[in-house]
Amino acid sequence: MPPGCLCRLRLLSTALLLVLMAAPPALHAWDRGNLADYHERRATLVSRTGGDGVIVLYGYNDPDVAASVTTFRQNEEFYYLTGWNEPGAVVMLVPKEAGANESPALGREILYLPPRNPFAEKWNGPRLGPDSAEAPAETGFAEVRSTKTFKSDLQEALKKVAKIYTELTPQPESGEDCFQQDEVAMLKQLAPAATFTDLRPLLTPMRVVKSPGEIALIRKAVDNSVDAQIAAMKAVHPGVWEYEIASLMKYEFERRGDEWPSYPPIVGSGLFSTVLHYDADSQRMQSGDMVVMDVAGSYGGYATDMTRTLPVSGHFTPRQREIYEIVRGAQAAVIAAAKPGVTLGGKNGLQRIAYEYINTHGKDLGGKSLGQYFPHGVGHSVGLNVHDPMDSTKPLEAGMIITDEPGIYIPEEKIGVRIEDMLLITPDGNEVLTKRLPSDPDEIEKIMAGK
Repeated sequence: MPPGCLCRLRLLSTALLLVLMAAPPALHAWDRGNLADYHERRATLVSRTGGDGVIVLYGYNDPDVAASVTTFRQNEEFYYLTGWNEPGAVVMLVPKEAGANESPALGREILYLPPRNPFAEKWNGPRLGPDSAEAPAETGFAEVRSTKTFKSDLQEALKKVAKIYTELTPQPESGEDCFQQDEVAMLKQLAPAATFTDLRPLLTPMRVVKSPGEIALIRKAVDNSVDAQIAAMKAVHPGVWEYEIASLMKYEFERRGDEWPSYPPIVGSGLFSTVLHYDADSQRMQSGDMVVMDVAGSYGGYATDMTRTLPVSGHFTPRQREIYEIVRGAQAAVIAAAKPGVTLGGKNGLQRIAYEYINTHGKDLGGKSLGQYFPHGVGHSVGLNVHDPMDSTKPLEAGMIITDEPGIYIPEEKIGVRIEDMLLITPDGNEVLTKRLPSDPDEIEKIMAGK
């Protein structure tokens, strides 16, 4: 490179750093809903603690999610309470000093952000700093302070209450075991005299019942993923690769605003239609096979989960249709029964209803009942996690969102069928959020034929 070009490059680099230092923070690219909803959750959580301690949660740092090779995604509990999806943050909730006859209430709510780093912003773009004038409006926190003040603020708060509520157990299926252990170790170093209580038992009942704002975000995620599933129905044919369909669906929901797949896409054909969590997506589809497409995206941080099963050739064989209709009948039986007061699992729950339907309809090639080919649960809660925390033995409540996903998987026949929809439990029953996605076999054949 000529010396003059090198000098100009240095000048440009210096200018870019100056611009970044003065640049206003970039607004969030995704929809977080109403920031007042997060404040309401924080206030509710403080009231549930009884006001006898401070609540502290650390957000993820870039290394916690391997951010150099994947998109940054916040710790679920932290995001649920803050809606903040940038690394290095901490939140502390301090109860108000209550009189003898007063209920516990939220006093101070403080979001701690790392100071701005112009050199790092050259790589990652502008970040909101604790001193930015836009910080309260952008975060929904009246108090936004530097992480450098967190230690002294915590020690000051603990002069009035000696307990810290935080994550003492890792979020299931999150892979955050090391993060959670490090979080507790840091807090114990900062406050060695404090007592600690696990926050998760208080947060799980809150997360399982979705607010109107959460439901609105999930509806958008559902709409985007339904469009992706329909696009896939039109693209499946003999000779296409499973990964082509997975990539098409990912493109379709992400171009509509989804941030990422809610889980690794499952597109399994032939024998692999009978493998429950097959996500290699590496086979070429063959005429006469079935393909299970368990693929969906997340919007505003909220997951979706839906599955459709198609005949690769565009037409169900009589045997494929028989098995398909049994699964569809089991799903309909669950939809008819799902309402407040019913349990997802348990002796008389939705799981039993689906199993009994499958086990009393149809036979395998040896004449045995088909219940043995339904090895998984009929559903689970969906929210920030595709398998959101939930106790399946407790009665359903209005506002819960669950999946309804019976399946039959017969390896000997290379027939796997799963039909999965999402149900919003309502005061008097349920709403099928994914009802726009066809499951009728005749309608599926028409879509695949381009009609």
